[in-house]
Amino acid sequence: MDPWVYIVLVGAVAIVYALRLPAKAGKEDSEEKKSLKETEAALELYMADIEHENTELLQLVGSIKAQSQSNKAALQEEIGGLREQVTELSNSLLLLDARLTAEEKGLLQLAATFTREPSAVRPAESPAAAPAAEADTPPAKPKPVSSIKLRYPRLFELHEQGKSIDSIAKTAGLQRGEVQLILQLAHQEESV
Repeated sequence: MDPWVYIVLVGAVAIVYALRLPAKAGKEDSEEKKSLKETEAALELYMADIEHENTELLQLVGSIKAQSQSNKAALQEEIGGLREQVTELSNSLLLLDARLTAEEKGLLQLAATFTREPSAVRPAESPAAAPAAEADTPPAKPKPVSSIKLRYPRLFELHEQGKSIDSIAKTAGLQRGEVQLILQLAHQEESV
């Protein structure tokens, strides 16, 4: 065979190979396009899911915000009501303190009146002996009665009779510690 036949055969094989090559590439391109389309579809589906979830989250955050604002408003109303109650209670406490102070002053004046009267009324003495006795002794100052003694006269009466703290507590209907505290406070008032 002549060399030109070899050249023609090699050229024919090259042409056939060249023609077959785009056909294979076309099949690969169609597969790539198909996988690319599938990937795009999956991404679009994923993006749609994310947008749906974001919308739900925004709605949830909005409802939580509205609920917290309504709770805040309710709490502020409750705080306002409590402030009004505190103001009313402090005003009534001031009134009660004023009344208590007035009552204590009245009781102290009454007690002072009662303590002065027995010293003013003396047993029948001779008129001549009275000026001499008054000249010898300076006038006695009345001992002020403590406000605690005015509040618990029965308790101090039992204490002066020599009753025990337990029997005083039982008789007065108080706790033992309360009786001790009242007696200590009265002692402190007298020492002042």
